[in-house]
Amino acid sequence: MKTRKAAAMSLLSAGPIELVGRRPQPVRATGYSPLELERAGLTVEKGRALGIPIDTERTTGVGANVLRLRELIASR
Repeated sequence: MKTRKAAAMSLLSAGPIELVGRRPQPVRATGYSPLELERAGLTVEKGRALGIPIDTERTTGVGANVLRLRELIASR
């Protein structure tokens, strides 16, 4: 059985995650939030130009998603 951290890491490798619930559980998100893009040094327009999935309805920022975005930018 996977630990919570291992489950979150496997989700993160597939794409953005969102933390949901009173005891935050990681779930797969449809895209990165504008806040996460901003913290990674991108605008929404630049993110769309790079082909990054963006969910403008999300308002939260998950630090792991910001780190993932920075890795994506560095690899391009």
